[in-house]
Amino acid sequence: MILAPKIQSGVSGGAQDQALSAGPFAIRLARLPPGLRLPPHSHEPATLNIVLDGEYRETIGHGTVRSHGPATIIAKPAGAVHANELGAAPVECLVVELGTDEVACVVIHRSAGVARYGGRLRAELIRVDEFTAMAAEALVLELLAELHRTPAAAPERRNPWLLRARDLLHDEPGPATLGSLAQRIGMHPVYIARAFRGRYGCSVGEYARHLRVERARRLLHHTRQSLSEIALRAGYSDQSHLTRDFRRAFGLSPGAYRRLARRVP
Repeated sequence: MILAPKIQSGVSGGAQDQALSAGPFAIRLARLPPGLRLPPHSHEPATLNIVLDGEYRETIGHGTVRSHGPATIIAKPAGAVHANELGAAPVECLVVELGTDEVACVVIHRSAGVARYGGRLRAELIRVDEFTAMAAEALVLELLAELHRTPAAAPERRNPWLLRARDLLHDEPGPATLGSLAQRIGMHPVYIARAFRGRYGCSVGEYARHLRVERARRLLHHTRQSLSEIALRAGYSDQSHLTRDFRRAFGLSPGAYRRLARRVP
């Protein structure tokens, strides 16, 4: 019989965290309060930081300040010195400790894949059972694969409109159709569709769908709005559509997820 893993609690940045061991990985959910400033520091192992909710600024080494929002993964090698500063809103993120040689350099990547796997990993910390550690380990490997798909010279550096298109999809609410997205960046829809799939490995619609269901998960977790209100705010046409997508993504209904989330401190 496989025993359910224990969720351990700790403290980081003034907030209580949850931690889970999953194979070779140590996974920690960090809830950081508004206005928090963490001075330059480093971690002994290499780490992944997956931003689930909120936004913060980070300086790595002597580099420029970067802002990280939801659906962003930041990989840092062992010993990388960094400092963090939060604004007026709290931040929730997952910190994954890897082996010391897992990450060779700093990589920052934002995508619907990060939203998809990060949201599912967060859900596993809520619905703890005998398979949680196995599922969590597999999701970390998916996140590492998503990270390694990031080219060294990303096409959006040559085509800034592609980065603009991606960021518009991350807006809440984002463009509802490919035509409205094309109109906002001044490009032909067919050209956008081809370039977007070539860069991100999925259609614009698939990308937006992953973001939408993760947006609904965050709203279920952090608000007391009704399911119909959340469906509308996340961009669904009705509650049944939300329920169908949510069950497909997370393996349980929106109502069941919310009930489990309320039991977690």
